[in-house]
Amino acid sequence: MIRLRRTLTALRQQDDGVAAVEMVLALPVVLSLIVGTLEIANYYFVASALEHAVLKASRFGITGNETEGVSRDDVVREMIATQTFGRVDMDAVEINTLVYENFEDIGESEPYLDENANEVYDEGEPFTDINGNGEWDEDVGTVGLGNAGDIVLYRVQYSVESLTGMMPWIAKALPAEAAVAVRNEPY
Repeated sequence: MIRLRRTLTALRQQDDGVAAVEMVLALPVVLSLIVGTLEIANYYFVASALEHAVLKASRFGITGNETEGVSRDDVVREMIATQTFGRVDMDAVEINTLVYENFEDIGESEPYLDENANEVYDEGEPFTDINGNGEWDEDVGTVGLGNAGDIVLYRVQYSVESLTGMMPWIAKALPAEAAVAVRNEPY
């Protein structure tokens, strides 16, 4: 019994390997903080770059400037690719430009007569075809970059992929969206 007590006392006084055990316990927490910080920074960088790219593209779009052999849509797409520093996969990005008569029309649906009073458009209910495409739309805007004096809504949507891939339980991709509405200059 005395021998066991001496052995336990000797083991208690030993501190070899304590640093290794502490490191093993703390390392996952520290690595998670570092990786999490990198993931958050990556997301906000891409989202900020998208905002800047949409603003830059809209500034070009309002001028009505056209280069021979290149459409305005292609120039807008190229500007977004350039302004996002290669961090956005242009095959996965969704770029929408909708033209409106007034700023108040943005996001408005085409008016319809709600015959069954369910507050939702149902197939066959009469509606006013504002954009002239022959079908009811949730948004009255028409696709394009518009003409002089038109209101154009530029909207870019992209799913920002994980930078490290080490935290798939949080999200594999987070949605980022940037939008700006401008009036085209008289050209």
